[in-house]
Amino acid sequence: MSSDGSDYDEGRKKSRKVSSTALIPTPASAKNDKPFSMQPLLETLDDVVEYDDFPLEELIDYVMPELVNERAALLAKQSQTDAHGQALRPLTRSEVASMLAAAEAGPGGSGEWVVSQAIAIRKLKVTKDRRRVGYPESSSTNKFRVAASSSTEAMEMPASALTSEHTQTVINALGAIRATPYENSFLARLGGVPTGVDPPGLVSVDWETVTPWMELMSDVREHFSLSHPEREPPFYALSPILYTALHPWHLNQVHDLLERAFWTGIDVRDSLDYSPERCTIIATYGKLVVGVAIMSSPRETYITYLTVRAGWDNARIATTMLYHLIALNPHQDITLHVSANNSAMLLYNRFGFKAEGFVAGFYETYLDPLSRASKNAFRLRLRQH
Repeated sequence: MSSDGSDYDEGRKKSRKVSSTALIPTPASAKNDKPFSMQPLLETLDDVVEYDDFPLEELIDYVMPELVNERAALLAKQSQTDAHGQALRPLTRSEVASMLAAAEAGPGGSGEWVVSQAIAIRKLKVTKDRRRVGYPESSSTNKFRVAASSSTEAMEMPASALTSEHTQTVINALGAIRATPYENSFLARLGGVPTGVDPPGLVSVDWETVTPWMELMSDVREHFSLSHPEREPPFYALSPILYTALHPWHLNQVHDLLERAFWTGIDVRDSLDYSPERCTIIATYGKLVVGVAIMSSPRETYITYLTVRAGWDNARIATTMLYHLIALNPHQDITLHVSANNSAMLLYNRFGFKAEGFVAGFYETYLDPLSRASKNAFRLRLRQH
């Protein structure tokens, strides 16, 4: 034995290492996992101190920064991002304990909670018990999350915004609703609400035309009334087909309709810059765009697009739009190209358009290779002077 007692100290360290090892109990499902041991922490402390009289405060000051950093890294690893981009993390043990302590008396010390709060408290207790026995937490028991930047100070359970009396009042009010007013209904969003004011750029109003889609909807309403005679028939406001100039609020539906009828990538926003009151006709039923007719400009008078929504064809909508385009541009020749096998050729012939030439492969770069439409086109002209 040396005079400085180093052998004695080494023996004490070894015996302390053996006797100080502690294991955390694990559930049966985790028996094969490696048990958690305090040995690394004790070895770290042994590397720092040489005598038993080393102050505990200094030991804590030495290891605390590393423990805090490890804890922050663990919380950051467990955090998730919600749909709003807010980082959320699971509740810590202290937060769960503080919330349960605040929930013991209930709101105002009454000890009573609404059903949703009672369920939340029960789940918090289950989470606490699972952690206490070291049982692995499942996703269903770890749904309570707070902002990742939140501190671990004690938090209170949120109080119910409505009392039982208020809740019953709301339920009674909801039960008293028999029909939604038309101006507040989803149908009004589709069909529009009559205002008595003509829309800007109005060309004509058609109350007489009945399209296949309108007939189908009428049959659906009639069938519903016959099948449910005890119910009040649904309110339906008839709307005319309006023919107006192109406006910015039409663009989304116009682009969708043109892409369905022709090809993708069509953009007609520039038509708003070239006298749309003379070169565009948009047919609408309520707020639904059912037909589009567009001319390039008042100088060129070249018809670029003319189409009608499926279910609204065979109702003279295309005829009406073409008529208004011609009427708005008198004393000028009007030209266009039409696919060689397009039935619209008959419509143009009725208005006096004559074929001036045949262009092979005119639509080659536009039409899909699997399209049934002919890639060849006729060039038509309507002479008005």
